[in-house]
Amino acid sequence: MPGPLRDLRHELTGRVRNGATHLITGLPEDRRAELAERVRGGRASRALLRRASSWYGRAPVPVAGGLGHLLYVSTADLPLDHAHAGLIVRGTLEPPVQEALRRLVAPGAVFYDVGANVGFFTILGARLVGPRGRVVAFEPVPACARAVANNIALNDFAHAEIREAAVGAASGRDRLLVVGEASWSHLASTGRHADVRAEIDVVVESIDELVAGGEIPPPDVVKIDTEGAELQAIAGMRATIAEHGPSIVCELHDTNEAFCAVMDELGYTTTNLDGPEPVASAGPVHALAQPRVD
Repeated sequence: MPGPLRDLRHELTGRVRNGATHLITGLPEDRRAELAERVRGGRASRALLRRASSWYGRAPVPVAGGLGHLLYVSTADLPLDHAHAGLIVRGTLEPPVQEALRRLVAPGAVFYDVGANVGFFTILGARLVGPRGRVVAFEPVPACARAVANNIALNDFAHAEIREAAVGAASGRDRLLVVGEASWSHLASTGRHADVRAEIDVVVESIDELVAGGEIPPPDVVKIDTEGAELQAIAGMRATIAEHGPSIVCELHDTNEAFCAVMDELGYTTTNLDGPEPVASAGPVHALAQPRVD
């Protein structure tokens, strides 16, 4: 087939796949969960169901908007019942966090994605820092860590890396509770989700120890989403915070008051990215912590 015709076919196929992916991920959550269970259980028997699942997982799709516009994500690594599947492929996941990263992450900077899930913010950070920068992602769930690695490779981001580990107060090992929706998996020390499917032993790394040992460069911006273990992550990077003063974007899970107290002790001001209410009393929110300007 001549080159122009081949290119046109690929473009049309890409548009169809993109539309199909958006249609599937736009289904109600219960419908997506049912479809995912049928696919996993080998019960995708009807022709439409087979076709939909085949279209969805066959090839990567470009992100439709936001900071990730035209970056690629692997649908094979994004389960149909993933809580944020539709938001990821549309590029509309957590707009306040995206806006904060747009303002904070400069070309050549070092960005940490702590609790990377499937790597959406990892690849956004890699785009923002550019090839002269560095991105270090941390994710302890093995399937999610593989997804991060695949999404990094899809976008040719040689300056980004994934570490299959949780981040905590000290390096070692811990028990990770793997939840049916992997986004909500968490360390056993933070409590127990109602839908735990497995418990696995995982590596835990202290950022202070990694930075002090020269394994990773000190950060300029850190994004933290660790499903309740954010205080442990902060405890393991106090020396790095004190010496290098990174901006921190953190999703809080009933840790608001303690997080604000720790950041205040470290000389930081904390603001609510999701609304006007003070972080300490706002409930689950995304908080931005930055060094105080005297």
